[in-house]
Amino acid sequence: MKEERFKSFFTQYYKELYYFACGYVKDTCIVEDIVSESFVKLWANMENIQEFAVRRYLLQTVKNACIDYLRTQKEFFPVEECYTLADLDENPLDYLISQEDESRIITAIKELPQRYQETLKLRSFEKLKYSEIAQKMNISVNTVKSNLREAILILRKKLGILLIFIFFQI
Repeated sequence: MKEERFKSFFTQYYKELYYFACGYVKDTCIVEDIVSESFVKLWANMENIQEFAVRRYLLQTVKNACIDYLRTQKEFFPVEECYTLADLDENPLDYLISQEDESRIITAIKELPQRYQETLKLRSFEKLKYSEIAQKMNISVNTVKSNLREAILILRKKLGILLIFIFFQI
């Protein structure tokens, strides 16, 4: 029974966890190790984790492992590279997104209805709170949430996994 549940979780979540970890760590061998180790931890703790919480447990475990890995690597960054990255005014996600991906993103956002574009821009790029967006657009907070939800659903259909790298701060 435990093995069947584990296989089911592995099949269901491995790919998602892999891409999630790639958002933090660029070395695919390290990513595979992190994701595999997270499943080992799941196996060891399966009796203590309720089925509805498995995804959250795995995502948190992968995130923590990625952050731990990055902390250990911090001392190996060349000083010039750190200086360059720290000096840039651009969004750090620009380094993760290729020109082709950027073009797909811009096209997909421009195809959204105007109200969705505006709401998404204010939330994702200007980092405004729901209440600030509502006030600025003269709409209710619930309408702001609804607009964001609809925009993300449309973008998810068009962009797929790329959407995770862009908007997982929303």
